[in-house]
Order: sequence, then C-alpha cells, then structure tokens
Amino acid sequence: MTEWLIAQQGALSIALILMLIAERFTAKMGAMFTYKLWATVPAVLLLNNLPIYSVSVTSDSFSNYVVNTTPTFTVQHIDVFLYLWALGASAIMVITLVHYLSLTASLHKINTNGDVAYYSSTANTPMLFGFVNPKIVLPLNFERMFCEAQQQMIVEHESVHKHHRDHLWNGFTFVLMTLFWFNPLVWIALKAFRTNQELACDHKVLSNKSDKETLIYAKALVQCAEQSPQTLSLYPTFGEKSTMKKRLLLMKDKLPQNRLAAFVAVALSVLLMANTAAANMPPPPKNHAEGNEHKAIDAKVNEASPIARVSPTYPEDAAKTNTEGYVVLQFDITETGTTDNITVVKSSPEGVFDKSASSALKQWQYKPRVQNGQALMQTGLLVQLDYKLSSDDAD
Repeated sequence: MTEWLIAQQGALSIALILMLIAERFTAKMGAMFTYKLWATVPAVLLLNNLPIYSVSVTSDSFSNYVVNTTPTFTVQHIDVFLYLWALGASAIMVITLVHYLSLTASLHKINTNGDVAYYSSTANTPMLFGFVNPKIVLPLNFERMFCEAQQQMIVEHESVHKHHRDHLWNGFTFVLMTLFWFNPLVWIALKAFRTNQELACDHKVLSNKSDKETLIYAKALVQCAEQSPQTLSLYPTFGEKSTMKKRLLLMKDKLPQNRLAAFVAVALSVLLMANTAAANMPPPPKNHAEGNEHKAIDAKVNEASPIARVSPTYPEDAAKTNTEGYVVLQFDITETGTTDNITVVKSSPEGVFDKSASSALKQWQYKPRVQNGQALMQTGLLVQLDYKLSSDDAD
C-alpha cells in the first residue's frame, strides 16, 4: 500500500499543478471549460494505474536460510508511514461521517418550484448535500433572507450542481483527499476545484439573465457569504467566502473565451496523459546481447528478501534419526508480495524435507516490486533451506 501511495505522487502532483495554473486563467478560458478540464486528474490517475498483466520480472536471485530444531522468528517490517497514513485517513472519514449524520438528522423536506428541497437547522447557507442521492438543503431563514427572485436563482444554482453531477465529482474528491491527504497540493487543488465548480454553476444560471438579475444574484451571494463559515465545507455551499471575490469579479467582467489559452490547456493535458500512459507501458524485450550485458545488474535489482518469514518445522522423524539435508525451491512473488507456484528443484535426502519447506514458504511475505505505480510479479526466484540439527549455525 505504501509503495502504491508514493508511486502516485509524481503523476498526481503534476496534474494538480497543471490544473492550479489553469484555474488562474479561468476568466480567459471560460468557467465551464476550466471546470471540465479538471477531468485531467482522474484520467492521469487511471492511466498511471493501468494493469500490466502481461509483464513479469524474471529473477535468478538465490537466497539461503538455515533451519534447525529451534524455531527462528523474524520481526515483520513496521511501516510507520502506513500507520500515519491510516490515522489521517481514518480521521477524515470519522469527521465526514459525524458531519453527515448531524446534517442528515436536521433535515425537513419541502417543495420548491417542483424541486424537492430540505430545510436544515444546522445549514448556514444553501447547499447540495450528499454524494449518492444529493439533496438541495436550505437554511431555516432562507425565505426571510432573500427576495423571491433571489430564492429562485439560488435554487436554480443548486439544481445546476445536481445537473452537472457535482455530487459524484465531490465524492471523487473526497476519495482523493482521503487517500492522499498528506500531499499539500491536494488541499490547495481542492479549494481551486471548488471555486471552478461554483463559477461553472454561476455561468450557467446567469447565461440568460439580465444585468439587473445578475446584480440581484450577486447581492444574494454576498448575503450568503456573511453567514458562511470560514472553513472549506465538504459540500459546495452557495456562499463560500473563499470563492466569493472571484465569483463577483467574473460576474462583473464577462470576457470572451480565449481559444488560444484553451487550446494550450488541452494540449498540455493531452501531453501529460500521453506521457503517463507511455511511462506505464511495459518495456520492450531485450535482445540477447543486451541481456548478457545487463545480466549482473538485473540479478542485483531483482534480489528479494522476505519481510515476514515463517520458520519451517524440522520433521520429527528426521530429528530422531539425526538426518540433515537441504531443499532448493523455485517460486514466484505475486503483485501483493505473496509466494506462488512453489516447486521443489532439488532436495537431499529426497522427499524428507520437501513438505516442510514448501509449507513454510507458502506463508512468507515479500515486498512486491513496483514500477511506475504498478506492482509486478517476479518469477523464477530460488531459495535453499538447509536443515541442520546444530543451532550454532542458525541465522
């Protein structure tokens, strides 16, 4: 898990930086175009995790372990980063769950111009609440705060969120935030994404509105921002303070879309996705000369050591007859680090220690080899287990 999380950071960080730059040019490229451009992030992550079922890494590494009548124990590798990550991810999920249950308990259903909406005693501003079955949630003082025209446009704004399927995108950003909370770019990009989300909805609502209606809408936005909390909500709220200034400026200065800026943004996005896909492709097969030249290097790279090893049991009959020997096993390491395809290559005395050695090796755990974010299967590894009655030679 740790290897996978770290392997995603390169492609993810580049994609987020590209989008943060694009967000700065929203006025030139257009709110809707910039918002759609955020699809680059999941596309890059998907391309960075394409399965490579046809690739396996051959290995001629050879390991040797001593087995004696006194069992040996190995301490499993403790991944501190994984524990810290799990702690942070769990905290985010718990906070989200508490917030979700609290808001759900406060909902009261109403009907607004044919759209089902809900009042809430805990909501400060209108919002679209929920990741799967989203609901338009309004504060209790909604009708007192806004005139009828403002109420209609606010509900229309939240309906546009639903039409854009922003609840699904917000669900994806929640997963992204939970998985990669340790990357500061994720939090910066979350704020930028939320801004683009609101700008896209504003653009849709105001596309057929007069200047007078736009002014009324802007006043409603300011009124909501006065009631909105400073912290970034898990759900898009109509009056987020962090987005208000940019939203008002875009309403005031309606600029035509700059096609050149949009073309450059698309070109960079496609280039990034193509580069990610190319980096994730399996390498071409080496010719015989190259294979000989790099044989020593490959052998070193493919060396594998177990992070969790179960010591084989010394057969009781062999111990009673003072029989010693060895078993050479060939095996594969799967993408998850488990052992597979275990076969006995050679043993002496034949058949005495085979079952004990194979049974133990099945329980060994290795650190999987990761390339470009993908765990690869390693094949053809060898291990020799030497069965000795003297404990002096034990490793």
